[in-house]
Amino acid sequence: MQTIFFHALELFSFCMAIHIFIWRVFPLRNQIIGLGVIFSTGPLLLLGAALSFDASSLDWLSWGLSALLHFALFGVYVNLYTLVAGFSPSIGILERVEESMPRGLQRHELAPPWFNDKNLSGARRENLLSTGMIDESDGLLHLSPRGRAIAGCFLLFRRFLGLPDVAKG
Repeated sequence: MQTIFFHALELFSFCMAIHIFIWRVFPLRNQIIGLGVIFSTGPLLLLGAALSFDASSLDWLSWGLSALLHFALFGVYVNLYTLVAGFSPSIGILERVEESMPRGLQRHELAPPWFNDKNLSGARRENLLSTGMIDESDGLLHLSPRGRAIAGCFLLFRRFLGLPDVAKG
């Protein structure tokens, strides 16, 4: 069990190093597809390297289970990636308050100048346009059929959980 865990960490760390290198040197346009390619081919590269040394000593079951754990870690990372890479108003507020320490910050001083349309909705709007979830014509945004299906699923799930509709406040 410990071997599986350490192999999965090796796989994930190897892919993470590749991801950080590519992110810093060659920023990707479609981050999610790029991450999928990196985290899918990384284990294959390591397996190829291991096979070139001594294929008879490989414990295929351990490596297979390690790859499964690696892909589970990758799934969690992809879901957290947008939180790390995207603009977060909550993180912005925390940074703004932290800058004013130890004095503190009054509530009316809270809204920094970068709480604007570009930062709050611009990147998300551009992402939705580029992925075909919404269309824009005559200055108006419209849901595409794909966007309507996904929005409907999330709205249904939020209602199932008893959460309020986000667009209605």
